[in-house]
Amino acid sequence: MTDLTEISKVVSVTPQLIELEVFDTKAYRQLTSPLKVGDYIQVSNNYDGENALVAVVRGFRVKDSVIRDATVDIVNDSAGLAVEEPQFVIGMQPVGTIKEGEFTRGANEISIPPKYIRVAPGDILETIYGDDNLTSPLAFGKLAQEGSVSVNLDGDRFFGRHIGVVGSTGSGKSSTVAAILQEGIKRSSDQRSAGLKNNSHILIFDLHGEYPNAFPAAAVLDADSILLPYWLMNSEELEELFIESNERNSHNQVSQFRAAVVANKHLHNPEMATVSYDDPVYFSISEILSYLDNLNREVVFKEGEHFDQPKRADGSPVKDRFQSYFKEVVDFAPGSNAKGQKAAKGPFNGEFDRFLMRLKTKMEDSRLDFVLNPKLKDGSSPGTEDLEVILRQLLGYDGDGVNVTIFDLSGVPFEVLSNLISLVSRLLFTFCMHRKRLQRNLRGLQDLPFLLVLEEAHNYISRTEDAKYKSVRKSIERVAKEGRKYGLSLMVVSQRPSEISETIFSQCSNFVAMRLTNPIDQNYVRRLLPDDVSAVTDSLSHLAQREALVIGDAVAVPTLVRVNAVEDLPSSSDVQFLRRWRENWDEAQLVAIIEKMVGRDL
Repeated sequence: MTDLTEISKVVSVTPQLIELEVFDTKAYRQLTSPLKVGDYIQVSNNYDGENALVAVVRGFRVKDSVIRDATVDIVNDSAGLAVEEPQFVIGMQPVGTIKEGEFTRGANEISIPPKYIRVAPGDILETIYGDDNLTSPLAFGKLAQEGSVSVNLDGDRFFGRHIGVVGSTGSGKSSTVAAILQEGIKRSSDQRSAGLKNNSHILIFDLHGEYPNAFPAAAVLDADSILLPYWLMNSEELEELFIESNERNSHNQVSQFRAAVVANKHLHNPEMATVSYDDPVYFSISEILSYLDNLNREVVFKEGEHFDQPKRADGSPVKDRFQSYFKEVVDFAPGSNAKGQKAAKGPFNGEFDRFLMRLKTKMEDSRLDFVLNPKLKDGSSPGTEDLEVILRQLLGYDGDGVNVTIFDLSGVPFEVLSNLISLVSRLLFTFCMHRKRLQRNLRGLQDLPFLLVLEEAHNYISRTEDAKYKSVRKSIERVAKEGRKYGLSLMVVSQRPSEISETIFSQCSNFVAMRLTNPIDQNYVRRLLPDDVSAVTDSLSHLAQREALVIGDAVAVPTLVRVNAVEDLPSSSDVQFLRRWRENWDEAQLVAIIEKMVGRDL
């Protein structure tokens, strides 16, 4: 134990800062272990340290002692003054107190001035970071300054209060996420011996296909296997997918598309008394296309009893637009000004040319089959009655069930990426909300908490007001603001936190902050954190790989952690450019890649 009592003194104490002046510099230099930033200091009233304040070294400043004694050897030529060997002041941040063997956050249990100062021994660190007082301990790393001390977090507070994981490329962010989640889903020894699963439920949005390697037992849903039909989408998701909001007549597109969808839902769900645009029930997108195509070519009567009704080529009226336009390609009469045959273009004739072209193109794009032409295992198309099958797959309850479901989005076209994430997030929130309400009415029904992991979150929950991100931002902001009430928590993972919706990040109560090299991102993260940890965040740009600052409700004090290495790593390692360049020539596999590019099966 390094004792500093004889060579230093406490010169200032505030709730945020303790200043320790080292007045015997020569003796300090002879210490076997000089202090480092991040070291823990024990300050107490008595030698045995029964009641002690614990502080963390955050920095130091030099304090020169100017004298006029000509016998002193060190001289400042510019000022003509002699100086003693410089003294310095160590700045420390109070983190809590040890009283009767228990650690408590806060620094109000010490008299002023304290008498004894020493580097905190290992047993003090064990008291701070041990799991004795935690009902649900979670440890995914060791104390960076003392590798023998495991840092235990309150697992319930960590997973239950939204988590932000930030770090630049190469900081070890993906492996850290894997380490946290693997620890979170770890089974007890009794469960392992009995071959039982535990009740953990995690859904991961994986943009680059990294996480299947880290979770071999997970269900992996990609564009070829996911069951996510378009009719589950709400109004905003459907309109983002099919309608260009910046087109001149987009309001007409929206009004007629909405009307057609609601009417078609009524047609295919006759047992439902009322159906809304947002209800997750089946409708036929091909019938919607047929309706809009007819509307775009429509000719209407301009005289007689059928005035303004659609006019067929045989002169008869179309009595019910929806019934006819959904099912047939109507042959309309030509326009005419002749008396007794007056007919003119309908109100939307020619309005939807670009809209129809866009809709047809999407429906013919095989890459979008998982949304626009999904199939059940028996080859049939899913309908309203298959909603349970769809939810079982999304929630990990398909077959025997899995703890982790990975949405491998690496093969999903970018134009539908935000729609898919919005839809899954919204469905998960809706499920959790209704289950919580059901729990209030069914005695004995227990909580069923879910964690939703948003990898590379800056790609789809941007802080900008771009219309194409409106639905996904709204869905996830609702989870961020209300999800905790229903047992749904977020882990927001990003290398560019400054680009993410601040509404979402501001709801995070726990942060795992790794190396951030971009000053804008550093400042953004600092603004999200409490003022009393500002000294901790100053080191964000200097952290080593797999080092992280853990801050929030779940950890006793803001802590620098060395994240544990994991055996099952995500496949996120950097490409070794120069090493591969120097190896023998390799084939490009063009045929196989072209098959993928054009959407054909190998």
